[in-house]
Order: sequence, then C-alpha cells, then structure tokens
Amino acid sequence: MHPAATDQPAIVLHARAYRETSLLVNLFTRDHGRVAVVARGRRNAKRGHGLQPFYEGTVSWRGRGSLMTLTRYDVVQGRWLTGNDVASAYYVAELVMRLTREWEPHGRLYGGVQWVLRRIGEAPDGAAVASGLRQFEKLLLEELGYGYEFTRDAASGASIDATAFYRLEPETGFVRSAAAEGYPGRTLIDIARADYADAETRTNARRLFREAIAAHLGPAPLLSRRLLRPASSAGRHGAEK
Repeated sequence: MHPAATDQPAIVLHARAYRETSLLVNLFTRDHGRVAVVARGRRNAKRGHGLQPFYEGTVSWRGRGSLMTLTRYDVVQGRWLTGNDVASAYYVAELVMRLTREWEPHGRLYGGVQWVLRRIGEAPDGAAVASGLRQFEKLLLEELGYGYEFTRDAASGASIDATAFYRLEPETGFVRSAAAEGYPGRTLIDIARADYADAETRTNARRLFREAIAAHLGPAPLLSRRLLRPASSAGRHGAEK
C-alpha cells in the first residue's frame, strides 16, 4: 500500500485521456519519485486543468493501490515551449519515465529535472540547451547507480590523458584505446568539469551519453527524438540536442 500525500511538489511528465472525462497523469514527485494518478473530471475543465507536461505544481492524492486519485493540484510554474525545446523537454521526461521505478524517491534527480527544464526554457541558444541536457544525463546515470569516473582510466587508475583516446566499457568506465578511436581524453576532462564551451566536446559528449544510456533503455527507441527538427526550421535553438 502506498501513502497518501498532501501538497507534494511535483512535475508533470505526461498526461493522457482516461475514460470519458478524466486524465491519467504521470508525475515526478520530490519525495515519492514517479507516481501515476487519475485526475477525475479534469479533462473537460472549463478553465483548463493545468496538468500540462513540464508544469510544476503541488499535488495531493489518496488511494490504496498503485494508481492514486488526485484530490488537489495547484500550478506553481507553467512552462510553454516551442520547436526543439519541446523535443528536449520530452526527452528529459521520457528518460525519467523509462529509467526510474514508480514510488522510488530520487530527491537529487527531482532537482535536476527542475533545473534542466528551466535551462531549456531560458537558454539563449542550442549550445546552452545541449550543455544542460548533457549535465542532466550525467546526473541521471549517477542517480541510477550507473555513473562513470571521467578523470581516471578504469583499467590502470591513471589520470585521463587529454591527448589520448578512450573507449567506454559499460560495466567499468573508460579505458585507453590503442588507436585513435572512441572518445578523446579532452572530452572526458571537459565533461568532468561541466565545460561544454567547445563544439567538439558537445558533439562527442552527445554521442557518449547516448551510448551510455542506450545500455539501460533496451531495444525500444526513444520517441522524443522523432520530434527534433532540422536547424533550418527549428527556431532559435536549432537542433544541437
């Protein structure tokens, strides 16, 4: 049996129609992790139900099974996104939906989701959004117990050499490559410092985190990636995601 909650901080990850007048809403909450609730009668609310993806609010629920009944919802932060910003926010939400368990608290990750959604909405360009996404991906892997050491060779323990190349061993970390293949040491050092000013670092980091996350997603593709549009039609942020 799961606990009822009152005024719990939450972020809406996804909402869809449920029966005739209700919504089935997936929330990411500060103290209870991912929770599914039924919002009865909210679907046809005259003034809008406010249960929009990426909104932040406080929620109350009750129930005895795994599916709770929403009893109160108050919006704290609305969030309207356009173009590739929508794709980026859906990517964040989809990762949380796919990689976290229901009712498993992740307080630090909750803060990370808040931060990256705000970053997506406020960043001045695509490079800044990409930087935010890479930092979120790194935090996500750490919170799920799959984090990597970006400053040391997993096999030898030696410090990462900026001039060398390293391959990712999913179970252990980064191991120096004999050939110029894998990921440049400079990229690993930049990631450790959260320094994404260099375009090559952003490109390599995107590829690196895709590889690292793919090991835990399984065969089903991420639907959010289908929303990305080419830079020529994606608005102010382009497609550097």
